[in-house]
Amino acid sequence: MLCSNHKIANMIDSINIKKYSIYFFRLGIFLLVSAPFISSLLFLVCIFYSISEKGFQIIKDRWNYLFLVASILMILVSTAHFLNYEYISFPLSKFREGKEIITIIDKESYSSFIGLANWIPLFFCFFGFQSYLKTFNDRRIIIKLFVAGSVPFLISGFGQLIFDWDGSLELLNGLIIWFQKSNGKFTGLFNNQNYAGCWLSIIWPFSISIFYEQTKNILKKSSSLIFIITIGIASFLTFSRNAWGGLLITIPLLFGSLSICWILPVVFLFLILIFLNLSNFLPENLTTIIEAALPAKFNIFEQIYKEFLPSSYPENADNRINIFIFGIKKILNNPLLGWGAASFPIYYGLENSIYKSHTHNLIIDTTFNYGLVISTIIFTNIFIICFLSFQKIILKSKKENTHNLFERAWWTSFFVLLCSQMFDVQYYDLRISISFWILLAGLKCIIDEKANKIPYTNRQIS
Repeated sequence: MLCSNHKIANMIDSINIKKYSIYFFRLGIFLLVSAPFISSLLFLVCIFYSISEKGFQIIKDRWNYLFLVASILMILVSTAHFLNYEYISFPLSKFREGKEIITIIDKESYSSFIGLANWIPLFFCFFGFQSYLKTFNDRRIIIKLFVAGSVPFLISGFGQLIFDWDGSLELLNGLIIWFQKSNGKFTGLFNNQNYAGCWLSIIWPFSISIFYEQTKNILKKSSSLIFIITIGIASFLTFSRNAWGGLLITIPLLFGSLSICWILPVVFLFLILIFLNLSNFLPENLTTIIEAALPAKFNIFEQIYKEFLPSSYPENADNRINIFIFGIKKILNNPLLGWGAASFPIYYGLENSIYKSHTHNLIIDTTFNYGLVISTIIFTNIFIICFLSFQKIILKSKKENTHNLFERAWWTSFFVLLCSQMFDVQYYDLRISISFWILLAGLKCIIDEKANKIPYTNRQIS
């Protein structure tokens, strides 16, 4: 009798813990962009519970297994770099807002281990978050929390532009710190307009899917429409090429079919994204034509002119194509182990006397830091999950269109985020990297859910 009561008590405790961990996870999503420190603590509790509950089942999952292998190899490679480091310190030219700044770069022995924080903890996020994203309803709630949690970010961004908000705001004795930077661009709670644009690209598909959700509530419809328009305006005001490309690509991915009528526009828009990112590499005669075509008398076009065309770049600044080529050449010189985390500014500066914090491409950057083997394991796994979920979501029957729009939005958000990392590396911002692995974990759950052929009517909260 006592044994039976004990089992019942343990069962009740387990249910309560699981219930609270779900609430912690959802609160973490809501606070992610505005209070990342608190959000990270909540996620830590959720991950600990989820992994402890699953135990060795994590290893049995092939997707998780490969990321665990990558973690072990990363530690070994970082240890090798630690044992064979050399101390380097020298000045570099760094350009910011057209002004030259002298920066002292130091390569310390521990930098290789610090770089692991960008990957290994987030692999465990991928493992642990799956428990909270199992069902369609779970993911639908997360989509709404992503959007709702972005309200402070939008307010801060427009406050910068309209009221010239500048400086920082601390709440709860420093647990929440909002940095404001009045520089004429929409950055919000981020310190860079490209990071802000990346976040807007994540929530843009989500906000559209919420608008199209079946509801007769006029207030919900109108507020979601206002939100869509607000995100569109904010994305434009970031003057981030990736954000603009994300806005364009999202629509056909959300609503298009696989017919040639939709595939061609997607390809065309993707080429526009590439063009925007590589515009400073165009031939001189072509850029002259583009410059002449832009009506600079309008402020908005003048801003475009200043931001993206070659004549606006400092003479010693380098374009992304040259950065890509440099990174690839160095990788070929040491393909197995790479050059160590945080080492790219060192080697690029030694050869070019210019400060560049990263390679502007996440795949090249990861390969540069850890070698081809580790990079291949990580990104092959990511691309396979992305492709399989594409098959399950985009190539599926049209019978579930109402629900499928949320799943399309989830896939589109991840795809746009992944594409953005091919031309810049916003991934190193904690909020964006956590979002990256939340979205990937959700895609993995969609693959599992579709494989089990669970009807939408039975897809309830775990």
